[in-house]
Amino acid sequence: MKTNKDYHMHSKFSKNNHAKSKLEDIVIEAINRGLDEIAITNHGLGHPFYGIRKKHILEIKSEIEALNMKYPQIKILFGVEANILSLSGETDITKELIDNCDIILCGYHKGVKYKTFKDFWNFIVLNKLAKRFGFRKEIQIQRNTNAIVSALNNYKIDILTHPGDKILVDIDKIAKVAEKNNVILEINNSHTHLNVEEIKICKKYDLKYAINSDSHIKDTIGNYQLGLDRAVDAGLDLDRIINLKK
Repeated sequence: MKTNKDYHMHSKFSKNNHAKSKLEDIVIEAINRGLDEIAITNHGLGHPFYGIRKKHILEIKSEIEALNMKYPQIKILFGVEANILSLSGETDITKELIDNCDIILCGYHKGVKYKTFKDFWNFIVLNKLAKRFGFRKEIQIQRNTNAIVSALNNYKIDILTHPGDKILVDIDKIAKVAEKNNVILEINNSHTHLNVEEIKICKKYDLKYAINSDSHIKDTIGNYQLGLDRAVDAGLDLDRIINLKK
């Protein structure tokens, strides 16, 4: 089994040199690695350090359209990795992104522009205390989980990225809501989530999965082996992974 599609990668359109590669270099590398479909998914507008700029949305879309014409052997999707910004599950998925993107990913990330100070305090300060010292741990798990669940219920999200990474969550509850909303769960090759235990919990639900590279440089596009190893170790039916081929 190997991957033939990669739906999570970042490009030089990210702010502050967060990712290194130009779009055409990404496409050429993906072709050389045998991929037949990729998605360019820079962070959304709500990430002041790593996100794309609003003025670049149509520029990225136009360049991707041109690259699809130039390289017909691969399908290139214009996407975004949106950010969760509040405890109530608000995201930076805007109408402009909905209208222009082919695919929308979403996940929790640090460093975003939180909606309120309360959101910042809970996600950053209280989560750190919960992870390091167990302070109000169950309360934080519930709050984090509810934020992600609300995002899944209120936005059309195609793939939930690295669930369980950076904050503690109730993965069972998230998987149940993802099933209801037909959201694909990501097994991220660069991060450790979904991990083996999380996949074991999730696999009882009728869910699809994607193993994505989360590449920030072209040399890691299409990397999948670590994610596949976790899926195998968890006993996941590999036919449920949308971007594997025999």
